[in-house]
Amino acid sequence: MLIYYWCPFLTKIATIKSVINSISSFKKYNLLGRKINLKIINSYGEWNEEIKKNNLESLNLTNFDLHQILPKKGLLSRFSLLIISVLNFFPLLFVVKKNKPDYLVIHLLTSLPIILSSFWGTNTKIILRISGLPKLNFFRRFLWKFFSNKIFLITTPTSLTKSFLIKNKIFNENKIKVLRDPIIDCRKINILKQEQIEKDLKTENYYIAVGRLTHQKNFDFLIKSFSKIHNHLKTKKLLILGDGEEKKILQKLIKINNMENNILLMGYKKNAYKYIYNSEALISTSNYEDPGFVIYEGIYLNKAIISSDCDNGPKELKETIKNGYFFQKNNYEDFKKNILEYEKEKNLIIKINSKKFCKNFTLFRHNLVFSKLLN
Repeated sequence: MLIYYWCPFLTKIATIKSVINSISSFKKYNLLGRKINLKIINSYGEWNEEIKKNNLESLNLTNFDLHQILPKKGLLSRFSLLIISVLNFFPLLFVVKKNKPDYLVIHLLTSLPIILSSFWGTNTKIILRISGLPKLNFFRRFLWKFFSNKIFLITTPTSLTKSFLIKNKIFNENKIKVLRDPIIDCRKINILKQEQIEKDLKTENYYIAVGRLTHQKNFDFLIKSFSKIHNHLKTKKLLILGDGEEKKILQKLIKINNMENNILLMGYKKNAYKYIYNSEALISTSNYEDPGFVIYEGIYLNKAIISSDCDNGPKELKETIKNGYFFQKNNYEDFKKNILEYEKEKNLIIKINSKKFCKNFTLFRHNLVFSKLLN
């Protein structure tokens, strides 16, 4: 069986980890019980680093490494996506027609392979992996609906996103399946969490938040709220791991609130697990998550999760475990209530219920469900 993964990207987001872990799950377990050849389509050099680091098999569509020079932020990033689409139109078409993979699993910039599906026949089945909560703008709605008969399977990271797609009547309901992201690589996390953190961080408890410094993660709300409440907390320090376009805005906000000694922007960290493992609890103030990679990594590392009840991942988690520290998105009073409640009770039952649901996001469980879908 030959499976290709298509996932062009500009910046490293959680979906990249999902693709790598999905491939790793087949290498580790291969519950299909037959020989599988898995390859990542390297469309313009974006996968070069990850291919070397993770020993992945790849198929290069072009000889150009444009990933280093194409704009990755702001309005110019749309121009980059257009270049990638134009550059790969014929190479992707020819490669699929020639090699006839059994499955083409597509994430990100999915419009190109969906359009090309009309030209390469029925030998290759397209699996559309919904990455995150989809925004159904006019173009995406039209494209998915028009080509829905060309798509073999649509997988969603949460049951709420599946319900969302069914409600919008874009695809045949029978084609939509829940396939949890392979977030938890147990062996890898257990090794990386043991690495030492900086000495000065060992002497004081801290809360932690992790993610790109973007509007989605809503760190401005977190900084404002933590600044108001920190004098009432037992744990008075907050670390924020990540980098992004809102860095200067957040730095200014920390300074305005005189929180330079309490809220630390740590930048991007290659190994976030060791910081999460040594933290008091993990806070997520996101505007939306689906499912929310760092939330499940925190749960696996036995951390309490204090999260907004945003769509769709945290909302599903809240409904599943029945109780927990979930606050209404952008509601300071509710945030305050939940973080103080956590410090007062530190409910073990909440951790246990969360850990049970977390098992659905391991590489083994991902491979088990994915293999059944492919059979």
